[in-house]
Amino acid sequence: MTWGDELENRLQDRFSRSHPNIAECGMSNDMMVMKTIEYIEQNPDVEYVVAQFIVPRRIMYYKNGWKNITPWTKTTEARVFYKYLDSQESRMINLWKNVYILDQYLSDIPHYFFRASEASEKTVSDDCIFKKLVPWSDMVTLRDLIGTPETHPKHYVTGHPNKLGHELIAQHLQGVVPNSLYH
Repeated sequence: MTWGDELENRLQDRFSRSHPNIAECGMSNDMMVMKTIEYIEQNPDVEYVVAQFIVPRRIMYYKNGWKNITPWTKTTEARVFYKYLDSQESRMINLWKNVYILDQYLSDIPHYFFRASEASEKTVSDDCIFKKLVPWSDMVTLRDLIGTPETHPKHYVTGHPNKLGHELIAQHLQGVVPNSLYH
């Protein structure tokens, strides 16, 4: 789900509370899908999965271990990737490919997906094959739940949901996650 780095009491104030939460600060969708699958392979008694896909500009690469990068990461790899290889189209196909992979993997485990979004996504055509293959093509976004930092600044701190934003996310999840899992 969400790391909650901006929360004063991160472990208490995020929805997952005592439930396993494998989120990491700055994690890409690639890493989130990989770690989710690895976690379930090691803990096969998982009853339900809530996955928050993040903005698709974050990616993962391998150099002495898996690493996440963003356009603001100050490494040679990030500068080269975002200057020469990045595009909004590849970001979106990668997002929907990750949604497809995780949805397929979780076919026998109840799950719910939601995601962060960004305005630049609107510039991409909506014909991604992976998006067409999943039931999540119109999944709920953080914008749907808490607005944007510009439209609802009281829900954010430094561009991330604050305690009130996390409470609104938790209210939404309580409406979709079976009660027995969080009471």
